[in-house]
Amino acid sequence: MFALTRALARKGVHGGAASEFFVQNRAHIIADLRANTNDKSLAGCVDARIRPLVELINSDALPQYVTSSSCSGRLSLFHRGKCEVGVEAAATHAERKRGSFGRGMLFQSHDPLPDVAAAVQQRLLPALAAHEAWRATLPTTPLLYDTEVVQLKFEPMIVHVLCADVDAASALLQCASEAAQTTSGILSCSRGTAAHRKITCCLTSPVATDVHLFSEGKWMLNSTDFGGAGGTMWSYYLTRAVEHINELFKENERRTERLMREITRRLIEKGRS
Repeated sequence: MFALTRALARKGVHGGAASEFFVQNRAHIIADLRANTNDKSLAGCVDARIRPLVELINSDALPQYVTSSSCSGRLSLFHRGKCEVGVEAAATHAERKRGSFGRGMLFQSHDPLPDVAAAVQQRLLPALAAHEAWRATLPTTPLLYDTEVVQLKFEPMIVHVLCADVDAASALLQCASEAAQTTSGILSCSRGTAAHRKITCCLTSPVATDVHLFSEGKWMLNSTDFGGAGGTMWSYYLTRAVEHINELFKENERRTERLMREITRRLIEKGRS
């Protein structure tokens, strides 16, 4: 299989022959994907909803491309912020890179939440209550006040694709544009000779939302009673947010399927004709 892949890649569907560097790198990445090794995502594997797209891009029909990372889209309850050195000692377990700290993902799902009421009552409200209890152990500082946020987010499908050359990247981005993945682009183009250059495209769309639940030291609703009387207000607020996010999941899925059709039509079927 890899011998066939190398032979196809050397043809270079766009822009001439692919370099041996790209061919070897592609074979290594695909081998890792098939063995499910070196996956550093929280899920530990390719998301089920985006696997068909990943497999299409990595197929022998498209030897000029290989995926380097992917996410099908997700809902997440996320905490982040920055703090002074003295505060970090009180929250060692929650320290994060680049001088910031936080608990990170309080909850996430790569699938819609069909039973919204159950998700809010059993997952989101308890997560917020546990987070508020954790926050109560921290001293308030000016930096923490300015930077700490809790967000309920929807992030769309995103795929990073290594391309054999600039022409291949351009052809892929045309597919993305036609599929309404309008925030796609060339993410990086490393220095060096053409034979050793890494060109990475990011395929994604603006189908996203970011609902702030906490910032500037205050919750957005005037209650931290997530399980009592105050829970009724939070329940309504979160229910409406999740209902909206479920609709974004649907639109994200439509655009992902459309991208697969465009790649098939423009890069595979046209290449055969």
